[in-house]
Amino acid sequence: MNKSKIILASSLTWICVFILSCISICLALPLESKEQTQATPLVLTDHVLNNRIYDVKNSRFIDKDYLLNSLSDSKYILLGETHDNFKHHVNQAWVIDELARQPFSTSVSFEMIDNTQAKFIEDRDIKTSSGLIELLNHYKTAWKYDVYYKELFDSVIQGGLRIYSANIERSKLYNVIRHNKSELSVETEQLMIEVSLTDDMENSLQKEIVESHCGMIDKDKAKPMMKGQRIRDATMALSLLNSDADKRVLIAGNGHVRNDRGVPMYLSAQDKEAKIIVIALFEVEQDNVDIASYLTQWDNRKFPFDYVWFTARADREDPCLSFKELHK
Repeated sequence: MNKSKIILASSLTWICVFILSCISICLALPLESKEQTQATPLVLTDHVLNNRIYDVKNSRFIDKDYLLNSLSDSKYILLGETHDNFKHHVNQAWVIDELARQPFSTSVSFEMIDNTQAKFIEDRDIKTSSGLIELLNHYKTAWKYDVYYKELFDSVIQGGLRIYSANIERSKLYNVIRHNKSELSVETEQLMIEVSLTDDMENSLQKEIVESHCGMIDKDKAKPMMKGQRIRDATMALSLLNSDADKRVLIAGNGHVRNDRGVPMYLSAQDKEAKIIVIALFEVEQDNVDIASYLTQWDNRKFPFDYVWFTARADREDPCLSFKELHK
């Protein structure tokens, strides 16, 4: 099992909280038995690719100024991440800070804020990240806001940018994918009808979900997770589409922002002429020191992003070890 595939696909496995009753080992967010108070430390900080930005279309490395200039005519800016890598949030915060200096309006939609939490923050004059986190915690989730998202929230709030939820509340998602209850908005249902996956896309998504669960689920168990992934992708897209800001940013896991079958596909269906830029924050791997070595894990041997911003790796345990122990 390629460890980077597990981490990249971690956002998909958040649904396993409901499907496989694996709350303590859900790969999307490493939930410890004790409350986590510090970010996972980083390793491979001296890796040759650490802090380098790769331009996928032009097959070359670029600097931060070039990256920033590429965003100038983009309506949608999707910033991917691995959720427990604090360097990813530092880099996202840099992008937010730069956008906040520009003379256009910007909104930021978060996968980490769901539609139930949105009710606690809408129409509130939020001055600090601590105030935002206090409001979000009125509805308990597993997102570790204080540990990983405080700095990013600070940038958004200090920049005066609008905050939007981009996720569906977990019990509602569970009812939809496990009990077929009609709890989706009309907008979401219509968008999912409008945007369908090809057989190749479905096979790729199914394979990714199975691999992200360490190969310990079969295709039948992957099917409801595939539906859940599509619902969340459509929900995130609608969060951006419903904003009226000049620039609309999404903060989400790398699995959601990929160009080939993620949120960009839903955006393009509704806003065909708009420019979409996807920046994936991507962890380096010990033995992979050139771009070619990272492409083997992708369909068609191509990154499904516009830019890949390499960072050091979070020093986490292999999630498959605990996952396998749980499901012996």
